[in-house]
Amino acid sequence: MALWQKLYYSAMVLTMLLVVLGELIWLPDPLRFGASIYWIDVIDELLYVLALIPLLWMTGALLHLFSDTQIWLRIRTLAVFVSGLTSAIIVMTIPKKLEYSAGALILTWLLVFVDLFVHERKRRKLPIRSLSIFAVMVIFMLVMFLPTKYLVTYPGLTLNMNRYAQATEGSVHSDISGVLVFERPAFPIDWVYAKLFAKYTFEVENLGMTLGEYNQEVRLMKEDANAAGSAIAFQKTGKGKGITSSGVRITAILKDSPASGRIQLSDVIQEVNGQAVTTVQELTERMKLVKPGDQVSLIVLRGGQKVALQAATRPNPDDPSRAAFGIQVANELQYDIPMLVKYHDYLLHEGGPSHGAMLAFTLIDQLTPCGVTYGNHVAGTGTMEPDGSVGPVGGLEQKAYTVSRTNADVFFVPAANEAEARKGAAHLQIVPVNTLDDMLNWLKAHPKAVGQLSCP
Repeated sequence: MALWQKLYYSAMVLTMLLVVLGELIWLPDPLRFGASIYWIDVIDELLYVLALIPLLWMTGALLHLFSDTQIWLRIRTLAVFVSGLTSAIIVMTIPKKLEYSAGALILTWLLVFVDLFVHERKRRKLPIRSLSIFAVMVIFMLVMFLPTKYLVTYPGLTLNMNRYAQATEGSVHSDISGVLVFERPAFPIDWVYAKLFAKYTFEVENLGMTLGEYNQEVRLMKEDANAAGSAIAFQKTGKGKGITSSGVRITAILKDSPASGRIQLSDVIQEVNGQAVTTVQELTERMKLVKPGDQVSLIVLRGGQKVALQAATRPNPDDPSRAAFGIQVANELQYDIPMLVKYHDYLLHEGGPSHGAMLAFTLIDQLTPCGVTYGNHVAGTGTMEPDGSVGPVGGLEQKAYTVSRTNADVFFVPAANEAEARKGAAHLQIVPVNTLDDMLNWLKAHPKAVGQLSCP
């Protein structure tokens, strides 16, 4: 076998190895590098290892290019080289756009097989070796990446919250960890992993949307969690007003809505029959005074301008004695964030709201002289609600297991998730909480470093 062929095949073996390791990226999570570098930080750098694959193919293509002067050979090998170069550039310049890297690598891989196939045809009528290796790789990729009708949830990664978020006028005092778990469409290999490793669970997929729409939704959830956590933290430290609502945004208009054509999606209702409306609860109270079928005078904010209109109502399907517009709504929240907070964009923290409570806790710690952990290594999860309460999240069994593999002293979980968390780590000190104050009070009552008690 020529050297160029060995390089081609070596890149394929490396690809399969990296795919397997990528699926098990959570295993080394307890590793720490110095005081603040977690395994998730190292993963962002390891991503550049992917560039070795196209570099091997490019080198093989160059060696093959100069092995013969035949025109079609040179066209094939140049195609491999150019595609490999493009793949390497994508991996090195936009490493976190994995969909681009994967597409470019797959194209290069196909061109490599064309080169191998045509070369082998010169020696034998049926290129058995090339076709066999191609079939093996296709089967391997199907086993590793063919989506099924199930969702799999399995252990994930802890992240240093002080590296994730830093208030410009804050200081790092403590070791605070957030936790992420993996939840995605299950592949056939996941049932093998479930036999080998703990805490893999499966359920029938029911996203209710495409995977692309789901990914976009969780990214928006992440942004909202960042804003909510920051606003509540500044409010708790006396530096902001927290989260307020300036009206009720229309998020959906039902097909049978009698107000359709008058109101529009994303309108923000600010008045009902002359009475101010700032929250969904206030809108509900105002609608109690309206009879089904009545016309209602509304003031809505549309495109930055106030618009007065009349909207018809109908009986509420859940209570025919009450009037309804036939819409879905949400509070139009305003986040008071008086200080810049810098966020680190981790490759494997794509989205979701479950870090919101720990983000708020981390910023409170940064903005409080000497911090608020009293020497404890704190881990936790939960959404951050506008009123300062900690909301429930998913994957608590896997999250508790992930935290139990680290040296965390305490794991704060939403009270609603306590039972599930204890299933994941029976010996971990799990503390259920309803609010941020519950966290702060527990830490004050359970100091690990007495020096902080006298800190001004």
